[in-house]
Amino acid sequence: MRQLLLLLLVSCCSITSIAQAPTKESNKAAKEAAKEEKEANKQASKVAISGTGCTVEVFCFPGRFDAYDLEDGATVYADDCVKDGITWGIYLVKLVAPVNNLDAAEDTVITYLDFMKLDNGIVKSKGYDKGHSLNKDETTRGVYDKWEDVDKEKWEVKAWTNGKFIGVLYVHSAKELPEKKVELFLEGLRFPGMK
Repeated sequence: MRQLLLLLLVSCCSITSIAQAPTKESNKAAKEAAKEEKEANKQASKVAISGTGCTVEVFCFPGRFDAYDLEDGATVYADDCVKDGITWGIYLVKLVAPVNNLDAAEDTVITYLDFMKLDNGIVKSKGYDKGHSLNKDETTRGVYDKWEDVDKEKWEVKAWTNGKFIGVLYVHSAKELPEKKVELFLEGLRFPGMK
């Protein structure tokens, strides 16, 4: 009986260590992911959003940002570009009066996202994922969502605020989106004074 228990214990430990040992496939996948991220970083370029002091990492150049004023006096800077069948979009709002309470600023972000959903024919939404920080900066707040429009294009959206600006970055396409590039772009906004 004792030998049977010992054999069982040794077998369990061996199976556990085998299950935890990295496989050639997992090592290969990790190397490919690291290579994809490095390649995405090489392809990205930082551009200034007009004279706002804000910048964003892009994979295609949006050109000159359209600027217009909203009824409340806020100024909007917007543009997008298409590369390889993927639309990369930037929508930046310079608020008239700063919103110092980040919860209230986040509510304002959601109001802009709700408007964008209506304006772009969004028919499905995963639901807002709130309370994020941009580049670990606690003076910012972010909201994520995934959408689908009437043409069945998939959208990924991240909206950020520091209480003075609201930046909405979005990517959409009918084809599969390149995960690392999308992540780098959606996290690539920097407000004035940010690293």
